[in-house]
Amino acid sequence: MKKRFWAAMLSLAILSCTTLAAADVIDPLDNGSAPPGLFALVTYFGQDNIPEVTDQDGNEYDFGLKASSMVIRPVYFIGQVANKFTYGLNAIIPTVHLSLDSDNAFGAPSSNEFGLGDIGISPFIFLYENFDSQLFLSFWEFAFLPTGDYDKNNAVNIGRDTYWFQHQLAFGWYPGKFGIDANLNYFQYTESDELNYEESDAVEVETVVHYALTDNFRVGLNAAYWIGVEGAKDNGVTIPDSEPMSFKLGLNLYYMMSESFSVGFRWMHTVDSENSTMGDSAYIKLAYVF
Repeated sequence: MKKRFWAAMLSLAILSCTTLAAADVIDPLDNGSAPPGLFALVTYFGQDNIPEVTDQDGNEYDFGLKASSMVIRPVYFIGQVANKFTYGLNAIIPTVHLSLDSDNAFGAPSSNEFGLGDIGISPFIFLYENFDSQLFLSFWEFAFLPTGDYDKNNAVNIGRDTYWFQHQLAFGWYPGKFGIDANLNYFQYTESDELNYEESDAVEVETVVHYALTDNFRVGLNAAYWIGVEGAKDNGVTIPDSEPMSFKLGLNLYYMMSESFSVGFRWMHTVDSENSTMGDSAYIKLAYVF
């Protein structure tokens, strides 16, 4: 029973880490609309330090994982439906490096993996957009493909060995110097063929509240709350008390270098978690509008 517990914990931690390049990505002005024909290229350079993982009671165990990533995200606003619903297409293309120390509670060997992660394809549509009041509501559907390398003999893997989905309702409101961006995400996972493991579907609420100190510079506070809606399954059997929970807080800096180019920085710290990872993450975001 103890062996199964540690195997499930390791699987949960590793699978959670392959979401790093896709989840918890929200910055000031992210959820605003744009005219049809606009194309933006966004690049994230991220670093995650995850020294610990927790069980269902919040007890912490050594994990020792570091993850570096570069994510390329092209966004294209295609046109409008009925002359009022702007729609478009974007993609998530991650390159990831994972490093696991041998000094971990699972007894897993040290490991280093580098390569292309799971690519995400996402159509989106704006359900409401008012440029006068700067109020926007949109829906984004992300479908992630098992393009990341996976080997069941490796201690860590870049890919999930399964298709997975992120359904997102996005809200943006920018009244003057004040602004708020918020996402309601539902993550849906299918079973890994190699691991025979299915991670718990999860709901995430993430937001950044920001304020313009100057015309070009904004400072924001981030928060993200993630909770599983069901137990994970190992070989089709539900693991009791395996629903993950994570609460993070962080700082966000945003600067417009020009009308076309912006730079952002974000740092997040895990305040509390159960059946999930503990640590810090940071990334630099570069966005260019063509």
